[in-house]
Amino acid sequence: MRKILLPFLTVAVLWGVCCACESDYNAPSFSCSGYTFDLSLQDSTSSTLALSNNTYFRTPTDTGGYKYITLEAVVDSFKIIFNLKDGPYYDDATLWNDNFPVKTYRYRRYTDSAASGLVVAGIRAGDSFQYLDTDTSSITLTEWNAAAQTMTGHYYFEADNRSYKGQGTFSNVCFISLK
Repeated sequence: MRKILLPFLTVAVLWGVCCACESDYNAPSFSCSGYTFDLSLQDSTSSTLALSNNTYFRTPTDTGGYKYITLEAVVDSFKIIFNLKDGPYYDDATLWNDNFPVKTYRYRRYTDSAASGLVVAGIRAGDSFQYLDTDTSSITLTEWNAAAQTMTGHYYFEADNRSYKGQGTFSNVCFISLK
C-alpha cells in the first residue's frame, strides 16, 4: 500500500505546487478596488488601464537612502510604467515611514541619469510590448494616503523623438509597501 500511496502523494504535491505558481499576466498582482487609471493620447484615443503592480520600496545606503515607487498599468494594447525616486534620506525613521512627498517628479532623457519621474509607454506588438524611448515625462502626486496605502495624481509623457504624447490621471491607486 505504501508503494502505491507514495507516488500518488508525490504527484499530488507537485501538481499543487505547479498550479499555485500559474498566473495570468494581466490579472492584478494584488487586490485593489475603487481606483481609476486613465490615459489619453495625442490622437484623442482614451483608455482606462488596469493596475497590475504598484510597489513602494526603500534602499538604505551609507550616503543616504532613497524611496522608490514602481507602478505598472495595462490595457490590451498599451502599458504604462512609472518609476518615482525621492531622497536622499539620512535618518532611518524618515526613510522607513510610509510617507512619500506630494510634488511633481520630472524626467528628461538627456539630463537625468537617475529616473525621478520616468513614465515608460509600451505598445503591444504580438505577445509582448514594444517600449518607447521616453524623451520627457512628469508624474505629479496630488494626494498620498499612507494609512489607506493609496495615491492620486496625474502624469504626462513624450516619447520616440516626441512623436508619441500622452497624459492621464490616477485616483486612489493602491500600493504595496515593502520594508
